[in-house]
Amino acid sequence: MKKQILTLLTFILLPFLSIAQSNSTGFTLTPNGFISSADSTKNYIVVESPGKSQQDLYKKSLIYLSGLYVSPKEVLSTIDNETITINAVAKNAIKMKHLWLNPSWDVNYTITFQFKEGKLKISDPTINRMSTNTGDIFRTATVNPGDGQNNKEIFNRKGILKLKDGKENLETMINKYITDYITGINSTKQDNW
Repeated sequence: MKKQILTLLTFILLPFLSIAQSNSTGFTLTPNGFISSADSTKNYIVVESPGKSQQDLYKKSLIYLSGLYVSPKEVLSTIDNETITINAVAKNAIKMKHLWLNPSWDVNYTITFQFKEGKLKISDPTINRMSTNTGDIFRTATVNPGDGQNNKEIFNRKGILKLKDGKENLETMINKYITDYITGINSTKQDNW
């Protein structure tokens, strides 16, 4: 009976422990892209998943991530049991001021998940492009001017922050995505059908 209660508590608390871990080691946006909040020399975080095999982490991730998108084949690139890369567009994902407006922006992002025994690596979240329609005008934005064509950028050429709301909202978007992902793969709902 004690073992069953301990097992039940583990399943209940595991997602919350993982969420706490991911929040303390989330991502921060810099002029050069996202870096680990815990270690600014890295563009990835590692989440420990003791007792889970590489194959199990990959499978649970593939099931969870496939369920997020209307057409997963268009969004996911995989190397069986090793890597899943997402390249997707989140519609109306963030708010960011433009002139006197505060429109919603679509965000094209890329993020990679890698798997080993007992742990997974979430690496290189990248904001490829942001876009919005304000009235009849289509506008684009990027993290910095070196990213290519754009009307707006979060950081200027010298790396100075120009759009604080854009930076904060992109960090919130990516960190929430990761928190939801960790919760999703640790959920017992995948196993109970």
